[in-house]
Amino acid sequence: MNNRILYTPKERKYTGKRKKTYNLWMIIGVGVCIIFVVLSVITVRLPVFQIQKIFISGLSTVNEEDVRKEVTSALVGSYFAGLISYRFLFAVPTQTIVDAIKHKFSLIAEVHIEKEFPDTLTIGVKERTMFGILCNDAANSEALTDKGYVDIQCAYVDTQGVAYESAPKTHGFLITKISTDAPMIAIGQVSVDPLMMQRITDLNTKLPAVIGSPIVEYRLRGNVAREVRVVSNMGFSLIINRDDDLDHALSVLGTILKKEIGSKRKNLDYIDLRFGNKVFYKFR
Repeated sequence: MNNRILYTPKERKYTGKRKKTYNLWMIIGVGVCIIFVVLSVITVRLPVFQIQKIFISGLSTVNEEDVRKEVTSALVGSYFAGLISYRFLFAVPTQTIVDAIKHKFSLIAEVHIEKEFPDTLTIGVKERTMFGILCNDAANSEALTDKGYVDIQCAYVDTQGVAYESAPKTHGFLITKISTDAPMIAIGQVSVDPLMMQRITDLNTKLPAVIGSPIVEYRLRGNVAREVRVVSNMGFSLIINRDDDLDHALSVLGTILKKEIGSKRKNLDYIDLRFGNKVFYKFR
């Protein structure tokens, strides 16, 4: 026996009415979506929400207009086949702008961007602080820049070990000099190991008072040097490990200079502080 569902005229009328109501809500829903999309497209393209003002602060050496041109260039483009411009306040590609500025201007260390309603970008930058000059002692030294390899012997370096601009050779102790035998200086990149750079920074602060002489040069050997030879203005040098307790090493050094070397310091060749309490020194 076949079971069939039979509808009464009243039930058919009710089902048809429900279907019409469903279709009506579907039409309303699609209409609302279309209106929302149209209004959204209109909103994101309104001139009032497009970046019109760019404020830049923190520059002292780099030209402000050059940075502004780089920012403006980074704002050229769009998402979704031109529907949303990069200049729309809430769609500004901030990381792209940061990367573009750092790539173009190696002197700039940090970039911070804030978006201010409705049409303003505020860009704060921090330029690198020169620590000294890094010089390459290799016979055929070169540097890697965004334009490729160029011949270079010295570059300015900041406290993070980043070489950021070519520099002239220097002599004396007015500007701190670091020399290396690494085959290449990478402009805009870390060229001195950060841990070694911290050790050199601490030595530059503490050592002159212990030895009674300015520092002329810090000599590094190897791609990742673990020891540094410090050349004093008096002619003798010190050999110090990167990872040793610096305060202890300087305390030992002070004792040796006072009790064992004394007035013979002018004839001193070097002092080796790499072996804890065992100190080796040699006279010329």
